[in-house]
Amino acid sequence: MWRTRSKILFTVGFGIPVLVLIQMFMYAMYKIFGWDIRLNVLWLCNHWMSRMGWMSIGHFLLMLVVLTFAGTGWLLSRRIIQTRAAITKLRSMEIRAWSTELNARYQHLKKPRFLVVDKSSPVAFTIGLWRPCIVLSTGLLSMLDPEEEKAVVYHEVHHLWHRDPLKTTLLSVFAVMMPYIPVLKHTSQQYRIVREILADNEAIERTGNAAGIGSALLKLLKACSPSGERREMIIQSSFADTSVNVRISRLLNPELDVTLRLPRYAILISATVFLLLSILFVWSIG
Repeated sequence: MWRTRSKILFTVGFGIPVLVLIQMFMYAMYKIFGWDIRLNVLWLCNHWMSRMGWMSIGHFLLMLVVLTFAGTGWLLSRRIIQTRAAITKLRSMEIRAWSTELNARYQHLKKPRFLVVDKSSPVAFTIGLWRPCIVLSTGLLSMLDPEEEKAVVYHEVHHLWHRDPLKTTLLSVFAVMMPYIPVLKHTSQQYRIVREILADNEAIERTGNAAGIGSALLKLLKACSPSGERREMIIQSSFADTSVNVRISRLLNPELDVTLRLPRYAILISATVFLLLSILFVWSIG
């Protein structure tokens, strides 16, 4: 069930922006090179709508295309730079002997990449867009017992195997750059929650019970300072993130089915905007 929800959310959050970008690309190629591309979603409307003119619509659409492509490229580049800078900083804090030990201990898990950093506060997250690695702090490893450590590792390994930092980054970038399609913001938030629940399920399945992941989560929350530094959740998948209340509820009651709220107004607005943009692109091309 949760895997299906994850696939649906990612398909919606990634598929809609891709369709919009394709429409924008086709429009830009027509305006710049005069390409006669007849694959537009509403090409059949072109013949009768083009007769009405409205040159100002063309200028508006061209500006929207430029801003969307330029903004998406800039934001993705910024996230990549942030990720590289964060990894470089973490590398400077690494305790290699401990990292090597963990890599050897869990080498049966498709050889995940561990990075143990010298930090007293508890930290556990997966970071990296292209080659993700699991970051654990000495403070966290010192406070966990073997069962809890395994649960945290299995949780983060799930994020690493499924490249969750990259996927959540893409969805968040699209949500930011296309605010006129509000369902994307909702999809990005819900996708993050679903991925955390699936990672918890991975830990429960491999350890055989929910005690390890539950106690580790509670220890981490108790040790974290409310005024602690805020990390960029857009470039990492953290063990203790904003979906923690939902996760604790499920761990206490595994039979509990978390209902994901359907944003009807956001869906209606998004569908209307998508349809309107498609019509305007066809209109302007004509």
